[in-house]
Amino acid sequence: MSAAEPTTVLERRPLSPASARAVRPDPIRVHIVYQTDPQGVIAGGIDTFIRGMVRNAPADFDMGIVGLTADPAARPVGRWSRCEVDGRTVGFFPVGELGDTTRRSRVPLTVRVAAGALRHRAAVAEADVLDFHRPESALPLLWTNRVRHCYIHQNMVSLKSRHADIKWAAAPSLYYRLEAAAFRRMDRVWCVREDAAHAYRERFPEFAGRFAFLPTWTDPATFHPVAGDHRATRAAAFEPAWGLDASHEVAIAVGRLDRQKNPGLMIEAFARVAASRPALRLVLVGDGVLRADVERQIAEAGLGSRVVLAGLQPPSRIAAMLRASDVYLMSSGYEGMPISVLEALASGLPVVSTDVGEVPRVVAGGRSGEVVAEQTAPALADGLARVLADRGRYTRAACVASAAPFTPGKVLGSVFDAYREDVARLRAARRA
Repeated sequence: MSAAEPTTVLERRPLSPASARAVRPDPIRVHIVYQTDPQGVIAGGIDTFIRGMVRNAPADFDMGIVGLTADPAARPVGRWSRCEVDGRTVGFFPVGELGDTTRRSRVPLTVRVAAGALRHRAAVAEADVLDFHRPESALPLLWTNRVRHCYIHQNMVSLKSRHADIKWAAAPSLYYRLEAAAFRRMDRVWCVREDAAHAYRERFPEFAGRFAFLPTWTDPATFHPVAGDHRATRAAAFEPAWGLDASHEVAIAVGRLDRQKNPGLMIEAFARVAASRPALRLVLVGDGVLRADVERQIAEAGLGSRVVLAGLQPPSRIAAMLRASDVYLMSSGYEGMPISVLEALASGLPVVSTDVGEVPRVVAGGRSGEVVAEQTAPALADGLARVLADRGRYTRAACVASAAPFTPGKVLGSVFDAYREDVARLRAARRA
């Protein structure tokens, strides 16, 4: 969600064994394949997940991202660029152009990535490990002699949800067949929903051991509570034009404006509570294809300046905005294990959310927020009203405690150990 930073275009040629050892002993080269640009905007949870993997990778990991460029002049297609991701230098190899992410594309981004990976297969596959965050992007690279990991960020039964905005919702059976073909060639499949990992083990008993539940995480160095009165930080956290000060109650939401996030439900629920709480304001951080619909709904509800569309923001700014708010609101129709919820909790913010994905795992009802059973405006409004009416019950300490088990150090150690194990097995096989 930040503006692009300068990049350096370079030729990232394969390291010879001798030169690799001179850089680091036996470096593990990982190429992450996903429709993202590490120097462009941060569009959603998967982008945040990837940045976290890059930032927390051990020193002997050489991380590269294969994706779509948001700036073809600065980061041209078919050439390696050097980028900074949260203080870490990584290689970026665009196989196509990203385009306008606020408008629906006729050609799905996953198709662009898969087609580009096929065209630039030699450069993309020059790694020890290939990471995929959509199984269809893996198809051109399934028969390379590399370690292959896949990350599934939903339970893909969500294709049948009325909120599904994935084009595969029109042909779910075709997606499931494609998914099966990809999984048969994967070394590991990491699922951010435990029920998804369980369902895959039952569906593919012949290689059930490949599937594992991997919770998401938040970085406490960035997302943490403010000392003292959080309302005093609003002047620095929010734009002056938004008119937010210590006299207001601030609900905040972070996410794309699309069907999955169901922003219409959030606006309707907020309007119900705002009618009896004149100081209440809602800040929506993010952008997407439903922005015009959201603006129209706000106007029709007569909410005017009471709802702020903050647009895309960098992580550091989001952290400051969370610390300066009173409650986090989420209205999604389906989710995996949303990082935004963990970031809010780690910032000391109680969460009010629909009952989706792994949210009940991390939000303790009556202590660090409320998870509502029904995806209706009255139910979501009731949860929001309860939290606002009894702030002494939903303490900052309880919120932080809910997020405490989900930090990079506690979550990712076993993941990187698995990378080392798989790469060691592959290298041994090559030597043999």
